[in-house]
Amino acid sequence: MDANYKRKTVHRSISLLLRDIDQMSMSEMGTSNPALSCDDAATTSPSTGQTEPVTPGGGIFDTSLACYSLRSEAEEFDENLDAPDSVTYLSIGGPNPVLVIREGDADSGSAVSEIPYNYVYNPPVKFDSMRRHIFIPGLEINVEIIDNERNLTSHVLNPNLYTVKLTHGQFTWTIQKRYNHFRNLHQQLTTYRASLHIPFPTKSHRERRDSFRNMHTVHQTTASPAMQQKLGKPLKKIKKSALPRFPLKPDSLVSFDAVPQRMKQLEEYLYNLLNISLYRNFHGTVNFLEVSHLSFIAALGDKGKEGLIKKRTGSTRAGQSGCNFCGCLTGGCCVRCSYFCSDVVWSKWRNRWFFVKETCFGYYRPKDGVLRCVVLFDQGFDISSGMYSTGMRNGLQIATNSRYLVIKHPTRRMAKDWMRYMKGVANESARDFTLPNPHQSFAPSRPGVQAGWFVDGASYMSAVADALEAATEEIFITDWMLSPEIYMKRPTLDGDYWRLDKILKRKAEQGIKIFVLLFKELDFALGINSYYSKQRLVEQHENIKVLRHPDHAKAGILFWAHHEKLVVIDQTYAFVGGIDLCYGRWDDYKHRLTDLGSISSSTTSSANNTTTRKPSTVVELDENGSIANLLKSSKSIAIATAVDRQDAERTAATPPPDTRAIQAASSDEASSESSKPAESKSEKQKFVQTHPDVVMEATNGGGGGESSHKLLIGAAQALSMVNSERQHVTEERETSLPENIKQNTPEMGRRNMMDKLKDMGRDFKNRITLTEQQTDTGQGEEVDGTTKSTLSSPGHLSEEERRKRQLYGDAGNVGANVLSPQPFKNKFKFELDGQAKLWIGKDYINFIVKDFTNLDSPYVDLVDRSTTVRMPWHDVATVVLGPAARDVARHFIERWNAVKLEKCRENTSYPYLLPKSYNDIRIDSKFLNVPLHHVTCQVLRSASSWNSGFIEPDCVEQSIHEAYVQTISKAQHYIYIENQFFISLEMGNGVVKNQIADYLFKRIVRAHRDKKVFRVYVVMPLLPGFEGDVGGATGISLRAITHWNYASISRGKSSLLQRLRAAGIEKPFDYISFHSLRTNSTLNGMPVTELIYVHSKLLIADDKVVICGSANINDRSLIGKRDSEVCVMITDESFEEGRMNGESYPCGIFAGKLRKFLFREHLGLLEPEPNRAPIDITDPVIDSFWHDVWRLISRRNTRIYDEVFRCIPSDNVRSFAKMKSFLENKSLSQIKPDDIQQVVSSIVGNLVDLPLLFLSEEVLTPPGASKEGMMPTYMWT
Repeated sequence: MDANYKRKTVHRSISLLLRDIDQMSMSEMGTSNPALSCDDAATTSPSTGQTEPVTPGGGIFDTSLACYSLRSEAEEFDENLDAPDSVTYLSIGGPNPVLVIREGDADSGSAVSEIPYNYVYNPPVKFDSMRRHIFIPGLEINVEIIDNERNLTSHVLNPNLYTVKLTHGQFTWTIQKRYNHFRNLHQQLTTYRASLHIPFPTKSHRERRDSFRNMHTVHQTTASPAMQQKLGKPLKKIKKSALPRFPLKPDSLVSFDAVPQRMKQLEEYLYNLLNISLYRNFHGTVNFLEVSHLSFIAALGDKGKEGLIKKRTGSTRAGQSGCNFCGCLTGGCCVRCSYFCSDVVWSKWRNRWFFVKETCFGYYRPKDGVLRCVVLFDQGFDISSGMYSTGMRNGLQIATNSRYLVIKHPTRRMAKDWMRYMKGVANESARDFTLPNPHQSFAPSRPGVQAGWFVDGASYMSAVADALEAATEEIFITDWMLSPEIYMKRPTLDGDYWRLDKILKRKAEQGIKIFVLLFKELDFALGINSYYSKQRLVEQHENIKVLRHPDHAKAGILFWAHHEKLVVIDQTYAFVGGIDLCYGRWDDYKHRLTDLGSISSSTTSSANNTTTRKPSTVVELDENGSIANLLKSSKSIAIATAVDRQDAERTAATPPPDTRAIQAASSDEASSESSKPAESKSEKQKFVQTHPDVVMEATNGGGGGESSHKLLIGAAQALSMVNSERQHVTEERETSLPENIKQNTPEMGRRNMMDKLKDMGRDFKNRITLTEQQTDTGQGEEVDGTTKSTLSSPGHLSEEERRKRQLYGDAGNVGANVLSPQPFKNKFKFELDGQAKLWIGKDYINFIVKDFTNLDSPYVDLVDRSTTVRMPWHDVATVVLGPAARDVARHFIERWNAVKLEKCRENTSYPYLLPKSYNDIRIDSKFLNVPLHHVTCQVLRSASSWNSGFIEPDCVEQSIHEAYVQTISKAQHYIYIENQFFISLEMGNGVVKNQIADYLFKRIVRAHRDKKVFRVYVVMPLLPGFEGDVGGATGISLRAITHWNYASISRGKSSLLQRLRAAGIEKPFDYISFHSLRTNSTLNGMPVTELIYVHSKLLIADDKVVICGSANINDRSLIGKRDSEVCVMITDESFEEGRMNGESYPCGIFAGKLRKFLFREHLGLLEPEPNRAPIDITDPVIDSFWHDVWRLISRRNTRIYDEVFRCIPSDNVRSFAKMKSFLENKSLSQIKPDDIQQVVSSIVGNLVDLPLLFLSEEVLTPPGASKEGMMPTYMWT
C-alpha cells in the first residue's frame, strides 16, 4: 500500500511541475493560465470554493519547492492582476436579459453609512452571481494581519496560520488563513481576469452576444440603478503601484525571521486587492473574506461568523437522520456503525453558507441564495463535536429546543473554531436566551423600557392604526381572529382610509413587508373564517404574507388554539393584550348598546318634517342637486346640534348642549346678512366634528306649493360618503403640511367644512337624480308596475356600492336614487336621517344572541339593530417599546419560522424571519398618542411543541402561570383581576391543574392569620360569550363554562369560597369579591340592558405590578401545552405618593394610573354627575372604599337591575323552572317604561355583583348524549 501511495504522489507531483512550467511560459508571453498552478496543500472545489487539504506522504519531496526552484529571483511576485476599466457581462435580473457594463471601481463614490434592514427581503441571488452586492458602497476595507501561529509539525507546507483583522465601516471581524488559502484566491482571480478577455469564446456564445447587442441596449451601471445616484465621485483607474502583488514564495521556504515581512506582503496584497471593486465583489473573494449580504446590515448587529460548510440532509429535526436498522445502530458496538446509515446510505451532504449572528444562526443555499434555515438561540442550545457526537473528527452537532443540525467542516481546526465561537455567542450576546430567566421565561426582565396601556378597543385600535401608518420596515400581526374590514378609527370620517385591509395595502405598496399569523380553526366548531381573512389580505399586495396554523388532521391538534393578540412594528413597538383586530372589539368607556345610525327613509311632507324633527340642518338643493351653487343662491343653511336620545336619557340631569346655527341668507336677504362677519373655516370645521346631524333640503327654486326634495344625513356620514368615493385622492398624502397638522392625518380629514360641502355637492350633482316613475307615495309602494326596491336591487349594484349601503345605513328604496343615477324628470320627497354608524355590518354583534357567520359578507348585519342590542366589550392592552418589543417580535419570529418549516418549506415567497439586534435600538414614539412610562418589563408566554415548534413534546413553557402565582404570593395589599374566565380548583382535584385559586387561598389565609388587611378584586363576565339560550337546548356550551366558573368560585368543596370558610374565615367577602359589568340604554323608546363582556386578561398587584396579555385564568391558557399565549409583566420604576389602608405608600405610576382609570370607568366617574358625591379611589384597601363604595355600589346596581329589568343571570333564578316563570313575568321596564327613568338614573357606573346563586340547584355539565358531552373535560377547562 505504501508503494502505491508513493507512486501516485510522485505522478501527481510531476503533473503539477509540468503545469507550473507551462504557466510560467505563458506568463512570459503576457498571458496567464490559472489552471496551471502549483498547490499540493489544498485543492479548491470549482462550485463552492471550499478548500480540501492534502496530507503529503513521508519521504516525498515537496512539489512546491520543486515548482519554486524553477523561478528566478525576479519572479517572486505575481503582478498580473491589473483590472480593466470596465467589464461587460450578461445580466438576466430583469424581464429581458441585457449586457451590463460594470466599472472597475463600481463601489467607490459617496459613502453610505449602513445597509438598510429591508435588504434582507431582496430577491435571492446565487452566490457566484456578479449581481450580488455585499459591501457598503463608498467604504473601503482595511486589512491588518495581527497574529501568526507557526506549526511545522502538522503543517509542513503551510506552517503559518495568519489572523487577519478586517474593518469595513463600523464592522470589524477576523479570519484565519494559511498561505495556500491566499494562493487559491489568487489563482481564482487570475482565472477570472483571463475570462474577462474572452467573454464569449464559443460559437453559441457569440451568437447570443450578437443577438443581445442587436435587441437590447447596453446599460452602464455600478452596483444597482439606485446606487448610481448615490455615487458622486468620478471613477478612477487603479495605478500600477496599487495593484495587488502576490508573493509566490511558499511559506515553507520563509524563515522564521522573515515571517513579519511575509505578513506585510500578504497584508498589502489583500488590501490592494480589496480596493479593486471588480475583484472585491468576486465570489471567490467574498468567500475568502467570509462575508455575505447579511454581514453589514447594522440592524442585525455585529457581522458575526460565516463560512461554507456541509450540512447533512435529514438532520433538521431529531429522528429524521435516516434508517438505523430499527434502533440497532443507535449505540453499542461501534460509534461509526451508528452513523453508517445516516451518513453513507440515507443522507447526503449539501453545501451551505452558515452564519452566526448575535441571537440566532442559520444557513443559505449558495446555488440560488435562498435562506433555508434560521435558528434562535434558546435555553436548549447545545453544541458538540468529535467522533462520539457526530461520527466524524471534523463534524459538529448543534441542538436547540426547535432544531437539530449536523454539519462538518474541511478541517478539525475549523470545526473547533466554530464550536468555540458559537459557545462564546451563547454565553455573551445571546445569554439572555440561553441562561435561565425569571419565571422560567424565554426572555429576561428588561429594565428601563417605555410602556403604555389602553382600556377598551377604541384607544387601542387607534394607536395600532397610527403605528401601522408609521411602519418603515416590517409589520407582524398574530390574532385568534382577524377581520380585514375592521375600522380602526371611528367615526369613519375618512371613508376607508383607516380600514385595516386598506392600511395594510397602503403600507405594502410602500415596500413594507407584512407577516400575519392566524389561528386555523375547525370550520364546524368556529365561524371565524380565517380562510376568508387570509384571502382578503393576500389579494391586497404581494408584500402581505399570511400563514394559518395548525393543520388539525396532520398535526393532531383538535382542541387547542393560537390565542395571542400581537402587533409588532419594525421589531421596535409591540402591542400586547387581549384585543383581537376583529369584529365586536371596538368600544370605549361609554359601552353603547345601540347603533342605529338613525337611518330611516320616509316621504312625509315638508311641514310634517319641520314639526316632528329634532333640531337639524336644512340644506336645500336646486334642481341640479348642486350645493356649491346653493351656497351662493337664495336658499338657506341651518346647522344645529341634535342631542343624542340615548345620552339624554342616561344623563337626564345634565342639560343638553346649546343649539348653534349658521345662517346663509337667501338672495332677497343678502343685503341684510352681508354685514355680518363670516364664520371662520376652523370654527365650521370644529362645529361639524361636534355636531354630526345635518339635514339637507332640495327644491327646484319654485314656490312653496311645489314638492321639495329633502335629504337628512349626518355630516360625518355625508363626508364619509364623499371620502369613500375619493379613496385614491384620500390616500395621496400632502408633501408639506403645517406644523400643527399630524403627518399621518389623511388629506380628506384636514379639509374644512365648506370645501367638503362643495365637493359633496359636486358629487351629488352627478349621483343624485330621480326617475320619472317615482312620485310622492308611501315607502316601497309600487308605482306603475315598478317598485323602488327593484330600482335599488342588489343585482344592479357593485360590491363597493353594496358596502356603502351597509356603511351609511339601510336607505331602503332611496338607494336607487343615490347609487344609480337616472335622468332628472320629476321630484319626490324622501329623507335619510341620522349620523354615521360606529359598528358597521358584522361589527354590530351580540355573541349570546348570534355568533359569527357569513363573514365573507362583512357589511351585512348579523342581528336586527332595531330589536337587538349589541354586547359591549371591555378589554385592556399594552404597548411596549425597545428591547421588550424585540422579545415579543422574537416570539412571533419563532412561531413564523416553525410554521414556515412545517407548511411551506420550499415556498421561497414566504421567507424565514430574522431577529434584529438588541444594540442601538432607535425609538421614535411621537406617533403613539398614549402616555409612556419607564418600567421593567418581561415577556411571558405559554408555548409547547405543537404551537412553537419545539422538538421534544415535553418541552413546555408556562411562564405566565409562574408569574401569576409568584405575584399573588408576594402581593402585600391587594390584587385586582379582570379576566374572561375563572377556572381554577384546589390542587390535586385531578381535573384542573393551574394553581391560581390555590395561591389566592394561601395568600388570603395568611392575611387572615396575620390579621392583615388584604383585598382581592375579581371582575369577570356575567355569562360566557357563547351563542345560545342559557336555559334552553342551545345553551349547553354556555352552561358548561358557567359550571366550571362556579365550581371554582363558590360551588363544591374545591371552590375558593368554600375552602376559605372551611379554613375558618367566616366572612370571605372581607377579603375577596366577585363582580361583573352591566349597562342600560333605550332602544326605540324602550329601556334595555345588556351585560358588558369582560374580555380582559389583567392582574394588578399593589399598584406596582401589572400582568396583561392574552391568557385567561384556565388550564387552556396557563399550563403551556394547550393554547399559545403571550403576556407582559410590567413592574413600575417611577412612583408617586399614594395610600394603602390609610397609610402613605409609594404608588407606581403605570400600575396605579391603570387601576384608577379602571375604577373610574366601572364606578361611572369618567363623566361624573354634577350632583353626585365625589368618590376617592386613591386607597383601594381601606374599609371605607372596599365596603362603603365598591361593594355597596355593586349591590345597589344589582338590585336596581333585578327590580327594573328582571335580567338574567340573577340570584333570584336558581333553577330552570324558576327561570321560566321569572322571564314570563314582565319587568317594570316593559310595564312602565316612562316611570323608571328616575330609578335607572340612580345606577352608578357599570359595576354589579356576580350572581353566585344563579342556577345553583341545577347540574350545568353537558349531557352525556350531547356532542358537547362527548368532548373531553379538559376542552372546557
